[in-house]
Amino acid sequence: MRALRTSWAAGAAGLLLLAVASCGVPTDDEVRTVDPTEVPYHLLEDVDEVPSGTASGLSGPRLYWVDAEGRLVGRPAASFCSKTLAGVARDILGQLGDGPSARDLGSGLGTALPPDRWLKLVAITDRTAHLRISTEDTIATNRVVLATAQTVLSLTSIPGVDQVEMEYDAEPLQVPRSSGELADGPLRHDDYRSLLADPAEQPTDRRLRRGDLCPG
Repeated sequence: MRALRTSWAAGAAGLLLLAVASCGVPTDDEVRTVDPTEVPYHLLEDVDEVPSGTASGLSGPRLYWVDAEGRLVGRPAASFCSKTLAGVARDILGQLGDGPSARDLGSGLGTALPPDRWLKLVAITDRTAHLRISTEDTIATNRVVLATAQTVLSLTSIPGVDQVEMEYDAEPLQVPRSSGELADGPLRHDDYRSLLADPAEQPTDRRLRRGDLCPG
């Protein structure tokens, strides 16, 4: 199994390094704050109710953002509708890549993810989301764990997805858990529980239902 170099896990000699950040990806250790003017319109709506396409509480897909203390906070995903589980997962990845909503930005939440899409969903099989690195941009070493955690926690909040595997150049990648240790196998919610603002939060573990694909 291939492993990522220091842009994923500090001090992991001989691991795969993603290319230098030539597309404006920050190289410092600060969480990226998205300019509200660059956030798609449907994420800027300032509404009090939970957006359609999600259930209240923690029962539906969530997007995980980074607070001022480096902890991960889940927020309901915006509305979505798809015929397939893979379609829902791609929508969630897209919303995650767009960055926090105006309301979440105002409450101090940010993201460790680079500004361009860097992960592509290949397929979902046996409740496992298979992702492929789709960019050569670098993520700073001390932001990789947060970026990975945001992705894994967001995808495993979708009913029907229990774990995530990543690959590069058609080969599996070892990626870091919250401890910085490289995981040998799929990544799960519990691998990043210690980074949650509420570590007692439970993952979504129920089976996918028809209404989960296009709720509302």
